Amino acid sequence: MDALPRRFPARLNDRLSVCLDLFYDLMIQLELEFAERLDADRLARALRLALDAEPILGCRLVEGWLRSHWERLDEADLGRLLVTESEDEYEAFKVTSLDPHTGPQLKACLWRAADGDRLLFKVTDIVTDGGGFKEAVAMVSGLYARLADDPDHRPEPNLQGSRSAWQVLRRMPWWAVPRSLLDLLRDLWFAVARPTHHGLPIDDGPRTPLTFLVRELEADRIARLAAWGRARDATLNDLLVAGVFRALAAEGNWDGQAQLRLAMTIDLRRYLPSGRGAAIANLSAVALAWPCLGTELGADFPATLARVAEITRYRKGRGLGLTESLAVAFVAPLPHAWARGIFRHVWRQQVEQHNHQPALTNMGPIDPDTVTFGTRPQAARLLPPPGYPPGFLAGLSGYDGSLTLSAGVYPTQREIMGRFLDRVLAELPE
Repeated sequence: MDALPRRFPARLNDRLSVCLDLFYDLMIQLELEFAERLDADRLARALRLALDAEPILGCRLVEGWLRSHWERLDEADLGRLLVTESEDEYEAFKVTSLDPHTGPQLKACLWRAADGDRLLFKVTDIVTDGGGFKEAVAMVSGLYARLADDPDHRPEPNLQGSRSAWQVLRRMPWWAVPRSLLDLLRDLWFAVARPTHHGLPIDDGPRTPLTFLVRELEADRIARLAAWGRARDATLNDLLVAGVFRALAAEGNWDGQAQLRLAMTIDLRRYLPSGRGAAIANLSAVALAWPCLGTELGADFPATLARVAEITRYRKGRGLGLTESLAVAFVAPLPHAWARGIFRHVWRQQVEQHNHQPALTNMGPIDPDTVTFGTRPQAARLLPPPGYPPGFLAGLSGYDGSLTLSAGVYPTQREIMGRFLDRVLAELPE
């Protein structure tokens, strides 16, 4: 294999994602629980080869005033799989941030627990999003299987695959562009005319220690909820969003005047024929005005659900996520330092006015076949980037029919976020 390039361009997705480090600890994690032992040496080799197969994962981010770029790490700096028999060491790894400026962008820890192995991957939410993260872990899983038969296997590096969102936007029909621009102007108008968001009363505070709160919904209940939603022309995601809105209103003591609005991520891979990007990349858009109930919560859960489902169907029909993708294109010509300055100004305003928009990310289902390391995991979950107080970010993921609702929290968030997550589940129909 030829030597890898030492430098890769940072795409617009990368440059904007890193600006969010004011709001979130930009790491996503995938936790797998096995009943059996994994081959630690083979796993370490598969992880190392993945940093060559997708070279961007073996880089560090170099931010510049005008533009930024990725720089390939030396072999000694690529890191190794952490193997431990200590639960404390495993949990310490879980709450340790990933520095994109140091790299690598993908790391893992294997905990030899008494009742089976626990495997935790983490990636920076700058180099990729939840969808790309699942692709990266699937690649490690595939390499792990390949090395069992061919210990000398070395993958061909993906040097030609695009990491740009243009691979999605170029598929957008010309007639949809004016419509999306009108949607963008409407969303901006509502953001200016009705700027007050309803959130949770979280105080600003320290960013340590970090704890992850996890709530699980078993597969049988998820099946019942999905069937209940289908009978009302609503998706499972609609049900969870409706539960989030009602929990926000209850736990945040909604006054009936502030806007009920969520910031949500949208995986743009839905518009690609294969459902996968050409390379590991952040191909998500952030919708700041969807879903928005305004001040119309509804008298009960079915009423809230009907409103959420109606809004979602409308936005899906107009190209969900494409409007937001066009919006970030306007930032492209700006020097990187100016873009950072804009995000910094927004953060200061939100803190001063205590006007943080609640955020939710649905990271989607985890395919059991893509996380098999000689044996299928008994359980799997994605953990979202922790949101810094006074804001927060909750995350959803699914595995083998079950669903996980989780959040990374700091001291001022822990108590109220625990109540909030419990309330979301309590709002769902039995």
